[in-house]
Amino acid sequence: MKRAFLALACAATAALVAPAVAAPAQAHTTGSQARSLNPTAALKKAFVPGRGVRFASSGKIDVGGIATVKSSAKGRLAFGRSGVTGSDVTARTDYGALLDEDVKGANKPTRTITVGRTAYVTGGVFSSLFPEGKKWLRTPGKNPADVLGSNGEFINPLDARTLKAVLATTKAKGAGGVVNGARTTLYRGAITLKQLAEVDPGLKKGLTASDAKSVVDWKMWVGGDQLVRKVQTSLTLKLRYKKMTMEVDASNVISFVGWGSRVTVKAPPKSQVASLNDLLGSVPDMPDTINLGD
Repeated sequence: MKRAFLALACAATAALVAPAVAAPAQAHTTGSQARSLNPTAALKKAFVPGRGVRFASSGKIDVGGIATVKSSAKGRLAFGRSGVTGSDVTARTDYGALLDEDVKGANKPTRTITVGRTAYVTGGVFSSLFPEGKKWLRTPGKNPADVLGSNGEFINPLDARTLKAVLATTKAKGAGGVVNGARTTLYRGAITLKQLAEVDPGLKKGLTASDAKSVVDWKMWVGGDQLVRKVQTSLTLKLRYKKMTMEVDASNVISFVGWGSRVTVKAPPKSQVASLNDLLGSVPDMPDTINLGD
């Protein structure tokens, strides 16, 4: 009998965590000013050139009990007047049983620096592909904000439209305790992928009618300055292949520290940057299938 393969859309969405290492800096809005803001307004006010925030996250994707993909990352995000303009992120993905032994370096950390619309990548599967003197691969057409919301978190709390849409689905609100040094309010709710796709066009790609109905359960911890300190999400998708159905459970936790701290992200030295054509070999394909057996 032919072997069946089930495509794993979620496996490509590696999530991001590591413990926060710095105490959060206070945002520029405090006291009565903070109380007059809501989280969406506070986020827009935090977008100041030369400032930014650090983040850390972790995620897990369980594929029907057959395989598990775990990811973690930490980094810093630089702000401009309208949002994230630069990012420096170190991430690691453990593909477990999905990874072929001949895919060298796939489980090693990968560092990505994004400035404007250009990303520079080093480590991971690229480690053995650079020619002498080169350490970074230049990849144009990227967005520094893509490290959030498109890598397994499903919810990008640094996008004002997404933040507003998510908070509109709040079902409960209460004391959230102290998170990363800030006393917080905990919001809880649920939002469908269809609702998220309406404010985040990136989610529309490949979103089936069935997936659109899937519900993301979320929790959000917001500080007294109305800035997000932590977001936790979980989602179950039902993937179908011919007559088979499999559940994929995805969960993620992301935290933010150092709101308003000085953050500068610079591109690597030009002398160390290579293009795709310079690499000593081709970049291996990452796992996107699961062997379901005979």
